[in-house]
Amino acid sequence: MELSYLVDTLSRNWNSWHWWNVIFNSQIAGRYYGMKENKGLYVADEDWDNLIILDGCRFDLFSETIDSYDLGGELRKVASRGAGSPEFLRENFNRRELDDVVYVSANPFVRKVLDSPFHHTEHVWLTKWDEELETVTPSVMIEETVRLSNEFPNKKIISHFMQPHHPFIGEKQLESDPGFVGARAKSLDEEVPEARFVWEQLRQGKVTKSEVWEAYQDNLKIVLDQIGELIDELQGKTVITSDHGNALGERASPFPTRVYGHGDRIHIPALLEVPWYELPYTSRKSTISEKLEKNEQTTTDNKISERLESLGYLDQ
Repeated sequence: MELSYLVDTLSRNWNSWHWWNVIFNSQIAGRYYGMKENKGLYVADEDWDNLIILDGCRFDLFSETIDSYDLGGELRKVASRGAGSPEFLRENFNRRELDDVVYVSANPFVRKVLDSPFHHTEHVWLTKWDEELETVTPSVMIEETVRLSNEFPNKKIISHFMQPHHPFIGEKQLESDPGFVGARAKSLDEEVPEARFVWEQLRQGKVTKSEVWEAYQDNLKIVLDQIGELIDELQGKTVITSDHGNALGERASPFPTRVYGHGDRIHIPALLEVPWYELPYTSRKSTISEKLEKNEQTTTDNKISERLESLGYLDQ
C-alpha cells in the first residue's frame, strides 16, 4: 500500500468506529476464519450450462422473495467459498483453465483479481456503466448476456449481475447512500462528502434494519422481475446463485465485533449461506473447450478503483 494512500485513508477514517471495526474484522477475525477449512461449494465443478450470479444475495433474502415468482425452480442452501466477491472469485476460478466458459460481468473485481481463466470475459461494468445510478442495471446485463450466449452458443455462460448489491435502485432507496459521489469528489480533488454507505448508516442507527432489508429486497426484486426474459433465451440448464451474502449486524463469533455489509474471510453464516436455485430444462447445451481467447477490453487501475468505490468496496 502506498504511503500517501495510507495517510489519506487514516486522515479520513481515524475517528470512524465503523472503519476500525472493519479493520479488526478483516485483519483479526478474518485471519482466524482463514485458519479454518473452507467447505464452500466449487461452483465450476457443479452441473450447469448457465450460471446466474446475483451479487451479495443472502439465502434468507432469496428464499423469502422467490416464491412470488413463477419460475418453477428447486431451491437449496449452499455455502459460498467466499464472504466477499474477491475471495469468491479467487477460490472458484483462479489457477483453472475454464476455456469452455464465457463470463459476463457487472462486477469490476472479475478483472481486478482473476488471471483470465475463461475463454472470454465481457466486462459490462466497463462499457455499460450507468453514471446516474452508479451501477450496471439488470436490463443491460440481460441484453449483454443474451448477446454473448448467441455469439458463443457452444460455451457455458456465467452472468454476474450486480444486484441486489447496493447502490439500491429498486422501489425503496436510501437517499444518503452516496454511491459514486465520494469517488468522483476525490478524482476531482474536491472535498469528500460526509455521507456514508448504507452499512455504516445502519451501524450508526441512521437507518433501521427493516429499512435496509426493504431496500435490499427491492434491489433483488428488480432483477427477479426481469430474469424470466433471460431464462427464456438461454439454452440448457440454468442455475441462479450468489457469490456471498450481506451482514446486518451479526456478530463475528467468537469475537464481540459486529459485521455490516461483507468482507473477505469473514466466514459467518450471513455471508456464506447463499441460494442454489436450479431451473427446469428440456435439453442440455453442447459445449466445447477451446484455446483461451485474449480479451480485447482494456481499462486502467483508476477506472477499476472508481467503479469499486462506487459499489462500496473501497475505504470511504
